Amino acid sequence: MEMTWIWVLIPIAAIVTRGFRSWLRFQATQRQLGTSTHDLEREVAGLRQANETVLERLQNLEAIVVSQTWDALHDRGLAPAERELKVASVARRELKAPDASAANQQRAEQLAQRLQG
Repeated sequence: MEMTWIWVLIPIAAIVTRGFRSWLRFQATQRQLGTSTHDLEREVAGLRQANETVLERLQNLEAIVVSQTWDALHDRGLAPAERELKVASVARRELKAPDASAANQQRAEQLAQRLQG
């Protein structure tokens, strides 16, 4: 009678062992995914920072290219004396222009008020 219980316990032990091995594999996979997720989060944060830097540089370049001073400096049809006069007058106008960040801030506030409506 004792031998019949052994035959029942062997398949049960095999089933439990297989389940335990599957659980161990699952845990190892979770650990690997966890470390790769942290690496990806760090990489995304770095890329966001780089993207913000590039965007700021692009905005600066756009401001330079669309400025009237840039046009005045690169106008080939003007004589040197006329070019200097035009650059000086344009530079005075651009320096007196309102601060772009203040204008952007004011516009953002107006949009926020419209959205809250």
